[in-house]
Parts: sequence; C-alpha cells; structure tokens
Amino acid sequence: MSKRVTSFDVAKQAGVSRSVVSAVLNGTQGIGVSAEKRAAVLDAIRDLNYQVDAQARGMKTGKSQCLAAYGNVSNALFLQVLEGMQEVCAGNGYHLLLYASGPVTDQKGLLDLYLQRRIDGIVALDRPNKISEEWVELINQHNLPYVSVEGYPDHNRIASVLMDYGDSIRKALDYLWKQTGLPPAYLEMFHQHAPLGWGDHERKQTYLEWCAAKGLQPQMYSAADGPWEERADYWKKWIQERRTPFALLSNWSRGAVYVCRAAQLQGIQIGKDIHVMAADNTERINQHLFPAITSIEIPYREMGRLAALRLLEYIDGQRSYEDKSTISVSAQLVARHSVGS
Repeated sequence: MSKRVTSFDVAKQAGVSRSVVSAVLNGTQGIGVSAEKRAAVLDAIRDLNYQVDAQARGMKTGKSQCLAAYGNVSNALFLQVLEGMQEVCAGNGYHLLLYASGPVTDQKGLLDLYLQRRIDGIVALDRPNKISEEWVELINQHNLPYVSVEGYPDHNRIASVLMDYGDSIRKALDYLWKQTGLPPAYLEMFHQHAPLGWGDHERKQTYLEWCAAKGLQPQMYSAADGPWEERADYWKKWIQERRTPFALLSNWSRGAVYVCRAAQLQGIQIGKDIHVMAADNTERINQHLFPAITSIEIPYREMGRLAALRLLEYIDGQRSYEDKSTISVSAQLVARHSVGS
C-alpha cells in the first residue's frame, strides 16, 4: 500500500512550515499567510492529492462537520426536510447523517453520537403528540444543538421551525370565497389510531374564526383516512349527499383527491359543479392529477433548510444556545383547476 500523504509532506513540498499548512486548511486566526505561500500550499495539496484527516481535525476543532437528521424515512414530509438540510450541508462543508426513527432506534442514541463527537447537532421532524420532557432535559443539560421541525410549537426550551397554519387557512378560505362566492365547507381528515397534530387544530380553529368574522354558519365534516379501495363507497355516498354547487377545503390532500375522484365517477364536474381545495400538498401529487388540485404548499424543504442554518449558527457560536426563538414560515397558495370562478 502507498504511504499516506501527511501535512508534513505538503509543508515540505511547498517549502513552508506545518503551521502555515494548518493556517491555510483551517483558516487559523493570527497567522498571516502571504498569497505566494498560500498558492504554494494549495499546489502541493493538489499535486500530492492530500486528504484532510477528519478525525485529527475533529480532535483539534471539536467538530465532526456532520449534522444528524432524525425522523421517519417513510414520511414524505421528512424526505422534503432532508432536501433542505442537504442543500445547507453541501454549501457549508458538512456531511448529513440519516438517523431514522423506529422501533429499534431512539433519540438517546443521538445524544451518544454527539458526546462521541460524531455529530455536531440534530434537526428532527418531531411529532407534537410525542413530546418527551426527559429528552428536552437531556438536550439542554448537554447543550446539544437541536432544532425541531414542527414538534415543539409551545415549548421555550427547544428551537422550532413552524408553519403559520392559521395564515395558510385564511389565504385558502379568502381565495375560495372570492373565486366562487360560495361559503366554504371544511373537511377534516384523520387517522383512526393517531391524534391530529397542533397544525390541524390550528387549521380548524382558524376556519371557525373565519366563518364567525364573515357571519357564516360553519359546515364541518370529518372522515377517517384509508385506501381508496376500502373507502370508495363511503366517498361516493358522501358526494351523493351534498347539494351542488359547493366549495370545500380539505385539511389533507388525500381528502381533496377522494372527493374529486368520487365526483368524477358520478359525472360531477370539478371546478364547476363543485370547487375543491387542499390545505396541503405534502405528497406533491396535486399538480399531477386531473383536474389539478388548487392547494396550499407547505414548504417543508425550506423548513429543513432554515432548521439546518439555525443549527450552524449554534455550532459556530453566531447565536447563543439560550436563544430558542421560533422560526416561522409562510405557505404559498397555488391556483390550479379544481377551483373555478
């Protein structure tokens, strides 16, 4: 095997000291390096194909140059968060460690990785109904840089990136009202064995407040989620029981999809006989349907990007660890064909 190239070899070829090589590689403060010496070091690094020893650098700097992403890999939302994190990591010389949640992993394993200096911080897609005060205590006890996406909306000891769900619903309802002149109904989808999160509660409350402000009687419906093959008859009957025309806002995209599908099977025209809108597009399917569904786009990719940037601020000392202020993001309304005029 060929001998591993070291910083000593780089210094020898460049005709400089190892401290100069270190200053070029690490941007060490207090050591002035002329443009000529810097060029000589960079040339030697390229000629010798020198690779920085990450473990040795980590011992000097106390950083691993690696961020951890924690969440459910089968969740489409988490995959979008990863996209945003990867953008930040690629632009700042960091690697991204995927630490999937599941029955054989837990959050305490992440703390071990941090204490072993294998990661510098964590971004997690948390669920508000699974908040652990024990985990919060451990994070703060060890000054572990940690940013949650959506998981700690009312907690002052965890920094969170949160969607303004109230604003998103107001945008959606104003649009439906303006386009159709019809009082919008609200469809709340839910999982049979899991409680709705704070975001859906915020959506529902905003709908009720919006109706009250307009002097309208709320029209609330709820339905359990499930495969179309198992629920087709339910949705066909649901459509048959509604009088047309009507306008409908569904908290989840799948609710809007099911309503549109059931209507089309019975010859009801989307965007004319009924107007349907989704309050999210997390599965990124609304634009590919026929007709394409008007929706609120929740920017999970941007939320992952902002979470990673906040993490780097903690790690680099640009922001105090005690600053756990919320990062708020807004959604975008995208008009498609399921809402006519």
